[in-house]
Amino acid sequence: MGKILSTIVAFILAINTNTVVYEQKSIDKERQSRVVLENEIQESVVVDEIVAIKSPTISYSSSSSGWWTYPSDIKGTTRSGDDLLVLVNKEYQLPSKYTPSDLVSASLSGIRKGESFLLRNILINDLKELVTAATADGIDLSIRSGYRSYSTQVSTYNYWLSVNGGSISATDKISARAGHSQHQLGTAVDFSSSEIQDGLGGVFSSTKASVWLANNAWKYGFVISYPSGYESVTGYNYESWHYRYIGKTYAQEVHTSGIILELYLRSKN
Repeated sequence: MGKILSTIVAFILAINTNTVVYEQKSIDKERQSRVVLENEIQESVVVDEIVAIKSPTISYSSSSSGWWTYPSDIKGTTRSGDDLLVLVNKEYQLPSKYTPSDLVSASLSGIRKGESFLLRNILINDLKELVTAATADGIDLSIRSGYRSYSTQVSTYNYWLSVNGGSISATDKISARAGHSQHQLGTAVDFSSSEIQDGLGGVFSSTKASVWLANNAWKYGFVISYPSGYESVTGYNYESWHYRYIGKTYAQEVHTSGIILELYLRSKN
């Protein structure tokens, strides 16, 4: 039965590479398919030397056409990975050996399912305040992903490449190639909620938790990374669950300015 479903998915994607598979799966299947890739606590913090998959060179375009592509000239980040304002995107890549030195269990913040993930210690207190405030407002939050090593990014990208029938363009819209993921910083959090049985994907945008985060996360130093309507700027599909911690002061600046995180970080790098 599994092989038949895989064949059907591959056929659909061959017709429409814009299909985002993970948004169409049931929550239970999503949880099963990602548990190995998302459980960072089970792997060593030491980054393994793994060579990322080789993809054809794709020309970069900031226009609405080809917004998901990578530039032919990949640059190293201009700030240290430890810097809260480091720009990590499809043009700027973190070193394969970069690992935050202050990784701790996300459970220290009190967020549900935190025992399965690692985050930088620098954000724990603010995340604790965020979770406490959300709870006081009747909002439940859980974490579905935190720090991802370079090696796990390789596995994650290859997984979604397989799910998308080998389509690089479809995969690049929903998954970062190794070294290009904010999760390697240890300051990116994928949130979920009991409202959707701690699932992950497009369904999160319809939850009370998603609305609460959109209105309040910045107060605690967290800003959404890939907002709706800015795909041609960020290079990724809308991810209502993905937030990055940049600290309360900088998050206040982003909120006040009205610009999205990607453009704010470009101005700082």
